[in-house]
Amino acid sequence: MTTQTSGNYEHGYRAVLVREDTKKSLRKFRADLTERDLFQERRIATAALEIAIEDASRDDQARERLFARVKDVVRRDLDDDKAT
Repeated sequence: MTTQTSGNYEHGYRAVLVREDTKKSLRKFRADLTERDLFQERRIATAALEIAIEDASRDDQARERLFARVKDVVRRDLDDDKAT
């Protein structure tokens, strides 16, 4: 991310917990909500993680979908590393 969003902006900072494209999708999702004040990015991300973990813990098909997505994320990370 290269856009300054707060007073503690650090040039060259990159998202650590999630990929930058995921962060952009999260921001777009939040911006499209009608009640944006109550749905901050951290809360949405936390809720999404909790749902994914709960579902994967209870259902084998959900677990398979989660780990298939993990493999996809690894591939995207490797592709990004090759591009830089």
